[in-house]
Amino acid sequence: MKASGHLEHSVQVENVDPEKHDGTYITTPVVLSNYASMSSGACIKKFWRLFCTGTLTSVGAMYYGYTLSAVGSIIANQGFIEYFATVADPTTGLPALDAQHVSLWGAAVFISQLVIQIIAPFTADRWGRKFNMWLLTFFLTLSIVLSIVATNWVILLLAKFAGGFAGGLLSTSIMIYMSEIAMPQFRGALLSSFSLFLALGQTFTAVGLKILDVTAPLRFRNIFYSEFVFLGLWLIPMLYLPESPVWLATKGRHDKAKKSLHRLIGNVHGYDIDHEYAVIKYEVESSQELSMKHSSKNEWRSLLTKVNMRRTIIATLPITFQNFVGVPLIFGYTTYFFSLAGVADPFLGSIIIQLVLLLGIVLGLYLVDLAGRRQLVLCGGGSMGVLTAIIGGLGFMEISSPSGTALVALCAIWAFIYAVTLAPIGWVSLVELSTPMLRAKATSIAAIIQTLTGILFTYTVPLMLSDQQAGWGQKTGLFFSGITYLFLIVCIFLFPETKGRTYQELDELFASGIPAWKFAKTKTTHQDSLNLHQGQGA
Repeated sequence: MKASGHLEHSVQVENVDPEKHDGTYITTPVVLSNYASMSSGACIKKFWRLFCTGTLTSVGAMYYGYTLSAVGSIIANQGFIEYFATVADPTTGLPALDAQHVSLWGAAVFISQLVIQIIAPFTADRWGRKFNMWLLTFFLTLSIVLSIVATNWVILLLAKFAGGFAGGLLSTSIMIYMSEIAMPQFRGALLSSFSLFLALGQTFTAVGLKILDVTAPLRFRNIFYSEFVFLGLWLIPMLYLPESPVWLATKGRHDKAKKSLHRLIGNVHGYDIDHEYAVIKYEVESSQELSMKHSSKNEWRSLLTKVNMRRTIIATLPITFQNFVGVPLIFGYTTYFFSLAGVADPFLGSIIIQLVLLLGIVLGLYLVDLAGRRQLVLCGGGSMGVLTAIIGGLGFMEISSPSGTALVALCAIWAFIYAVTLAPIGWVSLVELSTPMLRAKATSIAAIIQTLTGILFTYTVPLMLSDQQAGWGQKTGLFFSGITYLFLIVCIFLFPETKGRTYQELDELFASGIPAWKFAKTKTTHQDSLNLHQGQGA
């Protein structure tokens, strides 16, 4: 496969057939981008339009974060409680939300995510990434409308289902789109911007709820009306973004794919679009050849091979780990958790947590490509396990103002560590670790695995916290500390380092069965070709 100005090299590399491992050698032609050796900083500077366009896609995460957080965090609002209360608090006798209803609201999001994640890869592969983005937009808007007109807890449950459908489409729309347009040098930072904008949306929710609590606590629907602002912001990139050039390449629509690539890149001096598109086409064809090798050209059978199943399981580890380290406790029910723990101003505590999260994610954008994925996951998980244990220990103290302050401080530290480690890595790995031809299907399956654990924790955490049920309160932190270290053991043996690798390199490393702890130091065909090219250019 040649194109104008093409760099195609034949290099001697170890056989990567996973069934052989016999030390034989093969000649593998490798197609290199003209910018393969460029640093991440230089790439962002030269291809600023591509980076900014990719970042603009993350506005969808802000829209989702605000909308879903509004419905989730409003449960501590006075007006909301008085309107939807169906039981009385056993201690105070005041109107209260039924803990079963709160659990069902949370579980509904994950159940609907599970349903749509089964369908989403088909629509993403058949009609494109943009199609799934429009579906996401529809369901989020439906969630807003249902929340506004809700007169009982059942209609609010339907709003949660609609929001869950939108959440289930994130991985097969926005995340896949961003992973397919990103250059390897800044793929980690670009995908991490998703977490930043998601946190921005959640922060705006926390600030909005605090303003509502101070100015008009009984007019809780105002927070739902404000969601239309974020809908308007999201429509701007939706109308501008072209379809993914990688998806177009898989469909053989090469002319349209080049036009899409040109719109994303802009007019960069010296950029050979024929050559760079040939690199994309080569990666797609190589991925297709490898994926179908033992599957009679059936993508689902290919997904069930040992190599691809391993990749799918690993892809879900960091984002599933988020549930085990305590996200359902710290973020899922922040204001609810704080109010039950006696924090004087739970809405202010929520704002503090969100601002710390934002600060941490900004730092995480830099660390994800500097420190790498594996180190952040392992160090972050271990640290958060210690903090949730301490949070659980507070449950043995009498509820007081000092203990409430200590809880907010510990949760803030936890949020910062989470922000620079698992928050960005969870979304990055979900789409980064699958092979291009199977990305929508593999990402969807990985997301389903994460969703199943989400359903479990989102339903059970309110029951753990509430005096109407288990009444563990802050002691719930001890539970999450224990399961954090159990999951950490799995990550140590399975989760590899992928920073700076091209998708073709990841195909090669997984096909050769390299252990997770050896990924970072293993030399690939791509690196050999790059060294050869640099040697020829010397």
